[in-house]
Amino acid sequence: MPSASDIATYTEQVVSDCRLTSTSIFFVDQTVEHRRVSYLYHTGVSDEAKHIYSSRMVYLSDPFAKCGKATNEFIRWEAPHLGPMMQEAADYRGFLTHHNINVVGAWCRGLTDDLSLIIGTHRANRSGRADDVPIGLLQDRLNSLSNMVVEHLFAEVLDNSAGQIALRFALPGATATTSESVRMSDRECEIAALICEGKQNKQVAWTLGISEFTVENHLRRIYRKLGIHSRAALVAHFSRRVH
Repeated sequence: MPSASDIATYTEQVVSDCRLTSTSIFFVDQTVEHRRVSYLYHTGVSDEAKHIYSSRMVYLSDPFAKCGKATNEFIRWEAPHLGPMMQEAADYRGFLTHHNINVVGAWCRGLTDDLSLIIGTHRANRSGRADDVPIGLLQDRLNSLSNMVVEHLFAEVLDNSAGQIALRFALPGATATTSESVRMSDRECEIAALICEGKQNKQVAWTLGISEFTVENHLRRIYRKLGIHSRAALVAHFSRRVH
């Protein structure tokens, strides 16, 4: 699996070979209760720009960050379908102007209905025309970079209990061996994962921002669904499913 270092090295090479000034790799979560941007790697982007894009939620008006789940392609700045969205994206356009960013385009990959991987490519306004960029080469390189990032993300998922639990429930055939009554909610999966990591109810409550009483209620439902009666049995259950 590609490491974060591999991704950084390859990104720097893309910037050099394609005559870019900067590149940003990040995830945008548009889920209403969890709206946020998660940065993976930047080159040539100032800390101020990263902070403003995130803290002022500029990504909510970024047309490139609104790709659908089926999207997995390079979208150029001049793409006709971006026009109407750009007209309404005053915050995004103002951000680009303030930071002297000339967008070449972005590789947009929808991972879920609300979660997207964005690899933005830029030229500083003073560094020449964006059409100097070898678009064909850039598209090929970004496709490869996108795949590297997704492979890295998958490895990260497998490295934690919550990801392992979610993956097991998502595997083909999982519903065939698990009755509908055992299907767990996202919150229940989060709690089960934290319990499997050895956290006590108070720690789980603090981590998730809920009360201990709520954690206890969820645990009772989880126990009932799985037909178990203790934390040890819960850990053993998911350990068997993962391994």
